[in-house]
Amino acid sequence: MKLDDSIFIKCQCGGCSVLEVNTWPDDKQFNVSLWVNHPGERPLSKKERIRWCEEVMKTGKPWADHTIVSQEDAHRIVKFLTKYLTQYGKNNKNGQ
Repeated sequence: MKLDDSIFIKCQCGGCSVLEVNTWPDDKQFNVSLWVNHPGERPLSKKERIRWCEEVMKTGKPWADHTIVSQEDAHRIVKFLTKYLTQYGKNNKNGQ
């Protein structure tokens, strides 16, 4: 599998996570990853800090369980996926 192209979307809550969507053109597939990001400039609430500590204590690593996506970023994701779905569809019609 060869990684070809990707987009990154930062969570709108202040940057707690980053959503990555990338293509695997050899297999005509997409990979969606949710990356833990530094919490950013805004300090976490006490409740959120406790939640993160509990997760780290249970698993040994922080997790990213959500990403809030703006309408603008949602359009970027749709445009990215549509571009490659169209390309993959054309390749299938040509027997590739």
